[in-house]
Amino acid sequence: MRPSRPNVDAMHCLVVFFTLIALSTVSVNAAQVENVTYFMFSQQWSPGYCSGALQNKRCITENERNFWTIHGLWPSSNKSIQPEFCNTTMRYNATVLKPLEERMNLYWPSVTVSNFNIFWKHEWQKHGTCATMVPQLNGLLNFFNGTLNLYLHHNITEYLLNSGVVPSSTKPYKLQDIREALLDDVKESVNFVCYNNKNYTAPVLAEIRLCMDRELQPINCAYRSSGCGKGDVYYIPHDKDVASPLLPPSTWLLNISWILALSAIPVPQHLLDTCPQRHSRSSTQAPPLIRRTHSNRSCRQS
Repeated sequence: MRPSRPNVDAMHCLVVFFTLIALSTVSVNAAQVENVTYFMFSQQWSPGYCSGALQNKRCITENERNFWTIHGLWPSSNKSIQPEFCNTTMRYNATVLKPLEERMNLYWPSVTVSNFNIFWKHEWQKHGTCATMVPQLNGLLNFFNGTLNLYLHHNITEYLLNSGVVPSSTKPYKLQDIREALLDDVKESVNFVCYNNKNYTAPVLAEIRLCMDRELQPINCAYRSSGCGKGDVYYIPHDKDVASPLLPPSTWLLNISWILALSAIPVPQHLLDTCPQRHSRSSTQAPPLIRRTHSNRSCRQS
């Protein structure tokens, strides 16, 4: 029995309707990508984040690091609506990231989930899919590899250490002093994120965010620091270790995995004899990446 004509027409209308919805969604997502005017590159200090934002309730201790790690690279817009979830057809595939897994486990951990792929998947779906206009970030592998490369070039741990800014649980820093210390290396203003903790008389520093243009070069951030105020902040140490958050070069030079991961980065001779500190040797410690010294600076704590 042949179907009645009205049923055929109704089915055709439904197909057209849902097709238009799909095309409209693609159009909106493409517009989001075009609205990206800069990138926010956020690095996280897990001792500050865990003691502040989470009050140590949900942090996985072994996932904490005593060096600054990647939180995310976020395509951003000067408009009120920020680009997010730009292409649902760009799936997350952990297998694709296998070549980067060792470095990502170290430099891009989550302090709240044991399976880092949950965190990375979120970062990819929400932010990575909106970064396709930049060739070195276009695609799953490129996005994470490009972000790791940014981290190697803009290492907050080193930037602060270069200016004598080291963690302390007893002496706060002026936020402006930290800002000026970063200006020596970044050359542009950055944003800060802090959280209150009842054990400290000033906010605890948890994140530092650099702004990048679409060529991934640093630019001035609009002042959007959160929770830090304009006075003192604490840059608290990892656990009870108040020493420098970096292994001595003699340790990491013997570790072949670091040599392979960082083979493109030269090791200056002055790394071996500047600012000696006491160090522990936990598996969560990272090697120095690029260390620069300045003759007018000392290894001091304020």
